[in-house]
Amino acid sequence: MAHIESSILVDQSPEDVFGFLNQSESHAKFIPNMAEFRQTSPGEFGKVATMAQGLLSYLGLMKINVQYEIIEHELNHRLAMKGQMGPVLFKDGYILKKNGKRTEIKFWLDLIPTGWTKLLSPFMGLIGKIHAFETLRNLKRELMKQEIASSLRASQ
Repeated sequence: MAHIESSILVDQSPEDVFGFLNQSESHAKFIPNMAEFRQTSPGEFGKVATMAQGLLSYLGLMKINVQYEIIEHELNHRLAMKGQMGPVLFKDGYILKKNGKRTEIKFWLDLIPTGWTKLLSPFMGLIGKIHAFETLRNLKRELMKQEIASSLRASQ
């Protein structure tokens, strides 16, 4: 198993960041290579046991279905999921912490290879670090877009 943690600071409040993470449609905007993401269980997104399905697309040539289940949900502080991506099991999540006027977002990821993917175990840490970097970079970019759009609406 590979365990990865990475953090980034953003200018939004923990409430704004959590509000973004707590919307199913947001995840397709920042998870690297996520072409689709939709809730598959009834009810409100963000509750423990909520199920979702994603579709990763690599250059349009390789598509991988990803199953998700929310396993932790603490308003304005923590959101975590477990899932399966082919033969790889994973858990990941976001922990938000106020840092002055900013918010620290800690992303963590556990990759658990099964079957033939155990052969890739030596590379799982590197794969996870790249994924964590891209996830946080994309999340920060999307939060900035949201903030700019909100500012433009407020100035009109």
